[in-house]
Amino acid sequence: MKNRPSRARYDKVKSGLDLKWRRRAPQAERLMREVVDALWDAFGGSPWVRCGLWILQPDGAAFQPGPARPDPAEASVPVEGLRGEAFASCSARRSAQGAAAVLVVPIQDKNGKPWAVFEALSTVPFDEMDARWVERLFKVFQTIGRPGPPSLP
Repeated sequence: MKNRPSRARYDKVKSGLDLKWRRRAPQAERLMREVVDALWDAFGGSPWVRCGLWILQPDGAAFQPGPARPDPAEASVPVEGLRGEAFASCSARRSAQGAAAVLVVPIQDKNGKPWAVFEALSTVPFDEMDARWVERLFKVFQTIGRPGPPSLP
């Protein structure tokens, strides 16, 4: 499929991130932004139309928007639906919403506890390869831990 994410494109993203991360001490907030930016640079606009992180608020009632591309999300969203299902089950979920396909992958800390979800919207369907690669890119948080709690608006 034309413009379909391939293993080679995901591998290029991972190689670029690994190179960046070797040069600096890991900081969770920076790494979140770098993963989102690298995925957007590789797939943004064709076929992805949006990607970003949703971070669980300290009270556990909603997800607060984290780093996202092309534009940040404007408001918190309840912990329900596809994001909440992925978070609760600690496994990736795929769906179609209108013309866009959706991929939601939970992000776990070094204790295996989820603390955020990554969400990508695309004009082409996601498959297991997409989910596995995104999970692989976010595994860095299983070694460095989660960022501090997000500030509430």
